[in-house]
Amino acid sequence: MRAAELQDHMRKIGTWVDWESTCDRFIIGDPETEVKGIAVAWQARLAALREAVNRGCNLFVTHEPVFYRHMDDDEIVFSVPHVREKKAFIEENGLVIFRCHDVWDRMPEIGIVDSWAKQLGLSNKLGGDGFHSVYPSPAIGLRRLAEYVLSKTRDLGQDSVEMVGDPNATITNVGIGCGAITRYEAMVNLGADAIIGTDDGMSYWNGGSWALDGGISLVIVNHCTAEEPGMHSLAEYIRQEFPEVRTEFISQGCMFRTVS
Repeated sequence: MRAAELQDHMRKIGTWVDWESTCDRFIIGDPETEVKGIAVAWQARLAALREAVNRGCNLFVTHEPVFYRHMDDDEIVFSVPHVREKKAFIEENGLVIFRCHDVWDRMPEIGIVDSWAKQLGLSNKLGGDGFHSVYPSPAIGLRRLAEYVLSKTRDLGQDSVEMVGDPNATITNVGIGCGAITRYEAMVNLGADAIIGTDDGMSYWNGGSWALDGGISLVIVNHCTAEEPGMHSLAEYIRQEFPEVRTEFISQGCMFRTVS
């Protein structure tokens, strides 16, 4: 298997992607490289790249950027020594990095949004728009909802969640979004009165105040927490589609720990 075959496959299934402008592409490395093993992780951070090499993988599939910009096209990042060192590590170890973002965000049933819903135990979807979905709330009050979300995400390294709004607010329907794509107004328009969002999906000075003024309840988790279930599904999907090559999932989980 050549690395390019994975991109060819994603272009075939990702009919909703604008392939002329997407970030889904090879970021670094030769697409004609013969694949020895595939590593899948939420982000190609240095620790994960080292783990991939240790596991004998030379094709790395990442959801988020390698070099800290959405399109991975800003050369100024290499003015920092540790970023140059990261690039050197990739090149010295013959790694090929493919970004799978726009395809997997909207992949039905096993993509980012639907895998997040399964992790949360949500069912009986009331509506959605590809990037957002709304479900009946698994808890009747905001505090109960926050406790419920925490119980469903501890295994992803989330040791606390943030809660915005009246703890006793009655909740009927909850909206979830696609990682950082958590447009509150879109979810409210779909019928949500509470939102399970991510820390990268809003800023408190605008999204938080908008929700408070509108009486919309929020539970916030880490961006990686919300998307790791989808990346685990991606690893399983690649394993099934390319059984001739070993696929390894590298778990990263919540990026922070709470100190209180």
